[in-house]
Amino acid sequence: HENFEWVEDDDTDDDEDMNGSSAGDFDAGEEENEDGESDGMPSGSDGEDESDDEGKSAGNSSEDETGEDDSRIISQMEGPGAGVGSPSDDEYIPHSVTDENFRSRESELVTEDTGASINYVNLPVANLDNLIIDHKEIHKVITDHYNASGGEYVRGGGTHDRTEEITEAGKDFVDFRNKNKKTVEYLAKEFEMKKAADAHSRTATANSGIIDTGMLHTYKYNEHIFRKINVTADGKNHGLVMVVDWSGSMSRNIKGTIEQMMILVMFAKRVNIPFEVFLFSDSYRSEFMESSGRGMSESWTHKDDGKHGDLIIDQHHLLNVFSSRMRANELHTAYINMTAVAGAYDYSYSNYYGRDSRYRTIPSKLSLGGTPLNASLLAMNTFIPEFKAKNGVQIVNLIYLTDGDSAGSNAVWNRLGTGNSSERIGSRNDSGIILRDIVTKKEYQLTESYSLGFSRGSMTNSLVEVLRDKHNCNVVNFYIVDRFKNYDAAEFATADIPPQMVLSKFRKEGHIIAKNYGGWSELYLIKGGKDLNVEEAIFETKEDAKKGEIKRAFSK
Repeated sequence: HENFEWVEDDDTDDDEDMNGSSAGDFDAGEEENEDGESDGMPSGSDGEDESDDEGKSAGNSSEDETGEDDSRIISQMEGPGAGVGSPSDDEYIPHSVTDENFRSRESELVTEDTGASINYVNLPVANLDNLIIDHKEIHKVITDHYNASGGEYVRGGGTHDRTEEITEAGKDFVDFRNKNKKTVEYLAKEFEMKKAADAHSRTATANSGIIDTGMLHTYKYNEHIFRKINVTADGKNHGLVMVVDWSGSMSRNIKGTIEQMMILVMFAKRVNIPFEVFLFSDSYRSEFMESSGRGMSESWTHKDDGKHGDLIIDQHHLLNVFSSRMRANELHTAYINMTAVAGAYDYSYSNYYGRDSRYRTIPSKLSLGGTPLNASLLAMNTFIPEFKAKNGVQIVNLIYLTDGDSAGSNAVWNRLGTGNSSERIGSRNDSGIILRDIVTKKEYQLTESYSLGFSRGSMTNSLVEVLRDKHNCNVVNFYIVDRFKNYDAAEFATADIPPQMVLSKFRKEGHIIAKNYGGWSELYLIKGGKDLNVEEAIFETKEDAKKGEIKRAFSK
């Protein structure tokens, strides 16, 4: 006990209980004698024979008197405030609980798959000035084509007067508009009814503070003598953006797609909704497509030429065939031009191959090509905020009409090489790719989607998820299918709806709707070919027709 020192305790009662005297009678375990000098020995000791009694007094008095041993005092000295002379040789070591938890689970970040790799890629900024071909340029190309004579797209050579084609297209459009005028008005009526119902739900009645003189005489028994006003909270403005697949596989569906597109444009114009309609195409030979070289071909699609680690935007163009920015004469010309293009892509191909007198051609720049679906989604990520800002729109409804998966590889820029050359790096395993949005600081890991046969792939789903999450927009996909079999129906079956019922519903109604399918807000599976064509049938039935005959007449 030679190194033991008493710690002065503020609790004088404990000291008095332990030694029968106040704490002031002790000084570091030494007692003063009658002469006022310290004899260097503990209290009650006459010499070395009393050393054992001293140890007992120091070590056991607190336990005997108060029920507590001196470990309390030692533990106080071993804490963070313990300094030199502490009774314990172990000093306090600071540590981080968060770091210890991380280190304990650090092994979970390691994969045993030696072939696996993680690629972090950034979402790029698209150069819309280069990618979007404005409606003025598009329709100038179409108009110039039909106002000239030549042998373009004429099998076997020869010449052809294309002015007849645009004249016939003008007549066809007038007939098309007259037949579908009632349909457009019906859509507008339904829209106005829903808009009125929505406004009614946001309307509240309040007192104006102005006395209604017509009710003043009832003041003795009526508390409501003030004029009422209806206050309607502001709703959210909606905008419409439609992107149509302009790939070779769409050839048999182009005519019906354009007709449906024009009805949608007529409706949006009728109810005054801001809209833009694009065709995504990699066959429109612009100056960028013509001059782009191998290896640097996609630099022009990026606003910053593509930074290291950015996802590559494959070369393509967004052909702006319709827009709410068009003037009345421009819109009318666009209708006629697209009617002429639709005629050239008639499913029967009789006009396209010149088998009848109504032979139709198209400009070579509008020929069908590949499917840059993912590239267009990357462009939309840059376009949507600009569209919302220009038109004062809060919610955008983005509609994609396609019939197949996206072309192009999952690749990013590698700008670490020498010179101006760039290489592509990527991953064959989609689950090893993580998209990073440098604006929102969010990450999106690609997941395998083999169980979803119509989702369009993991990269497409992730890009759609980015659009929905970042821009608060509805992204709807109209997927045109030629066949719908039992194994397809099984994917949309539930416990209450078996596959056979799903298949029967598709055959009867011509579509299947899936909510939040893959990355899409809604997925519409619809029949292609002639089922897309817009036709008008006259209701005809006999006066004595039976119920079944009337039903078939309405269905027709």
